[in-house]
Amino acid sequence: MKTRPEITAVIVLATLLAACSAKPPAEALLDDYLTRLSRVLDVPRPESSTLSARETPLPRLPAQRELAVEIQPLSINLLDLWGFRQCELAEVLGERNSVLGRVLVPSQHLHMDGRILLALRACQHIVEDEELLALTVELERGKQQQWPQRYWNATVAAPELRQFWSPSSSPLVPGEEASYQRAEAAMDFLAALPQQLAEGRWPERAELEAHYQALDLYSLGGRLLHSLRLGQSAIAEANYLLQEAIEQRRLCPAGLQKVELKYARNVMAKVFAGEVQPWLAAINRRASTLLPRYQRLIDQQPTDLQARITPFNHQVSRLHQDFQQTLRDHVAHWQTLFDTCGSQAIPDQGR
Repeated sequence: MKTRPEITAVIVLATLLAACSAKPPAEALLDDYLTRLSRVLDVPRPESSTLSARETPLPRLPAQRELAVEIQPLSINLLDLWGFRQCELAEVLGERNSVLGRVLVPSQHLHMDGRILLALRACQHIVEDEELLALTVELERGKQQQWPQRYWNATVAAPELRQFWSPSSSPLVPGEEASYQRAEAAMDFLAALPQQLAEGRWPERAELEAHYQALDLYSLGGRLLHSLRLGQSAIAEANYLLQEAIEQRRLCPAGLQKVELKYARNVMAKVFAGEVQPWLAAINRRASTLLPRYQRLIDQQPTDLQARITPFNHQVSRLHQDFQQTLRDHVAHWQTLFDTCGSQAIPDQGR
């Protein structure tokens, strides 16, 4: 006979196992829709109809060693550094060459290089020593040549972007879809940095880090990709069920409408239009606003480096396109189902 502590432990373990095995709300919603649709159409779901069994791998970024670019640091001797004190460049270079400056993350490297470039340009209007002036020009040219790689490492190849697109097992929750406004603003902000630098403007470090933090939290990109894949997979199965019912005239054999046609209309209106479609629309809206911003960020990069991210970007775009096409097909299949049976998808309310 089990003691009370043993019984309590069993109950707690059973509760934890149940929680771990519970489907995410989005998957439960889609699974319920497919089950109802299968029943009302009298078409069995495919044997491999469990959503997790049919999922294809999510798009993944290339390995960090394949994506990031190694940049050789520019050096300057102490005498030259001392000469730059009159134009405040010595302070920035000293900070860059400190112990902490040597272990900067890519976003901090980018911010520091932006400050250095602007300081070098300002120095050229202040220093009078010809050798020092020539050195500022040389250093600016070197930093400018490095800038595209530095910008790449701190944006497309940044750890924060890798975390943003990190594959997630948690799709967005129906009715509680996360806001992507901060992530979208961060993408816009990073894409505008080259123009800001060209115009002699540069953000404060705190402002830049706030945008990186927005990308680093919650793997929102990965959750969006998971949601797109899950939605496309489920609706593709729903299209199969509808296509089978249409071809076999399951709801109107010999031209006679069965009562199940009415039930199918209820499933379409209450479950699909009332519950499933709002979630699919929310996913599509987020993808339609986020992905063009990501593309603009890629467009700011050197052409040779863009090739490193092209396969991933194409997979993401294709996933969204397939999602949209599958949803359009689904609406068309519903319409065809009722047309085939000589009925209307939405009854005339005037009759």
